Amino acid sequence: MSPVYAIDKVYRKGDKPMTGGSLAALAEKLPEIWTSTLLGKVSNANIKLIRMGGEGIPEEYHKDFNELLVVIAGEMTLIVDGKTANLTTGDFYLIEKNAKHRVPAGSYGTLLLIDAE
Repeated sequence: MSPVYAIDKVYRKGDKPMTGGSLAALAEKLPEIWTSTLLGKVSNANIKLIRMGGEGIPEEYHKDFNELLVVIAGEMTLIVDGKTANLTTGDFYLIEKNAKHRVPAGSYGTLLLIDAE
């Protein structure tokens, strides 16, 4: 069984996925900012929950998959290919594969992330 890695948790094929719960309550239990927990998978997509805050995330890109970000609570500034998007609770952004993106310092709250990594 090859594991799929979230930042702070390993989800192995055969693990029982979460079937429901409060995203806010789960986010409060995350030990550190910008760590994630893998809630489950849908086909090849990972569904992750992340607590935002602090220094932000340096620039990155994904050559093989798109990434969907949904702000569950709080605010996030996202810079994609040099363009700034200010997201608040309920907003989402689909980052196309190969798009360079980063989150500068100052974002806070809870983020739902769906990707194939």
